[in-house]
Amino acid sequence: MDDQAEITVDMIENVLIVRVSGEFDADEADTAARSLAVPSERPAASERSAVATVVDLSGVTFADSSLLHSLLTAQQHHERAGLPLVLAEVSPLVRRLLDLTDTARAFTLADSLADAVELVRAHGGGRSRTS
Repeated sequence: MDDQAEITVDMIENVLIVRVSGEFDADEADTAARSLAVPSERPAASERSAVATVVDLSGVTFADSSLLHSLLTAQQHHERAGLPLVLAEVSPLVRRLLDLTDTARAFTLADSLADAVELVRAHGGGRSRTS
């Protein structure tokens, strides 16, 4: 298995999907932060119309506080912009990091990517918390 950090971005039904996989530490912090930017601050015009961001964390094999910091910062920026950010398919490793740092409650969590997109659509871009 290739554990190199990788982030891909897609759009599904006006929702920005950020897929995070591999190992994330301080070396990848800037890349993660840029990839988790609110839609209005993104370089690609096609991504600026997104009504929410869903972060798929199912492929993360290592994460330290730098990824957590990027996620918390993204959450704050999305909240200020009035746009939801949902973490989907949180890997056991990331879930443990969220639990150990007592930060899971800062995020909206969904069991699957489909659930996350549906959650955003059902709430019309509004804020909702699940776990």
